[in-house]
Amino acid sequence: MKPIPILLLTGYLGAGKTTLLNHLLNLPSIRSKKIALIINEFGSLGVDGSLIQPGDFDKFELNKGSLFCICIKTDFIKTLDTIANEVKPDLVIIEATGVAETSDLEEFIDSPNLQEQFEISANVGLVDAENFVKILPFMRAARSQVEWADGIVINKIDKVEPFAVDELEKVLRDLNPHAPIVRVSFGQIPDDFLGTLTHQRKRGAMATMPPGNIYALSFQTDEKIDAESFRELLSELGTKILRLKGTVAFEKGRRFVEVVHGQYSEKSIEENTSSTPKGLTVIGWQMGRNEMQEKFEKLFS
Repeated sequence: MKPIPILLLTGYLGAGKTTLLNHLLNLPSIRSKKIALIINEFGSLGVDGSLIQPGDFDKFELNKGSLFCICIKTDFIKTLDTIANEVKPDLVIIEATGVAETSDLEEFIDSPNLQEQFEISANVGLVDAENFVKILPFMRAARSQVEWADGIVINKIDKVEPFAVDELEKVLRDLNPHAPIVRVSFGQIPDDFLGTLTHQRKRGAMATMPPGNIYALSFQTDEKIDAESFRELLSELGTKILRLKGTVAFEKGRRFVEVVHGQYSEKSIEENTSSTPKGLTVIGWQMGRNEMQEKFEKLFS
């Protein structure tokens, strides 16, 4: 039997990986296959998994931390073992958490139970055209995701001027001279882009723990909170929030809320949407974990 191919999606927080994944699931070259999805989140709530469009595929969620940290290795191997023996798909697509250091997935695949069952077909690195150069100097994961990519997708080009995309591509070429690059908005890569990619096996030391200066907090509650107080807290915390995503019950109804690189947005959701977790995940840094947790817990109390 031929090994089952794995398509890996990486990209820093807010780059648009879930949007890209939903687009991929509608491409003719993928829609015709039997698919298994692995959604990896840094928080425990499983927000990203709930945002995947409904479809005829098997979905597995790993919410303990970075996929590329040895701390999740056992769960990851068990999941792939289940996929190989029970699902038997044509393709596995993995959406890695935004803070994943793309060290060496091959180390996982080389385990005795998996090495003949799977192979990585491509590692697609997603880049936020608007924010990548801002985070590159101080976020190591953003750099490594590009360096390890077999193909690079510059996303959100609608938000910047063409000359800025040109300059960004020069930066990406310095980091990774060999990976094909495509420029898109809303993750809309052409159907033939994946066919141009060839996986280059790389070696690197496995991370033994998630990034020490970044942490995830998850809050689940049905308590209604004051919308103005919520936004004031986000303003107070500012850049100490790397990412926020989930649902909050305001006085006028439950809303889906997001913070991406300091930009806050919200939209209404249907109250009877059972697949959407009631709560939110906050990825923070530059502030003590307990201090940030206390600030949000006061809001919900």
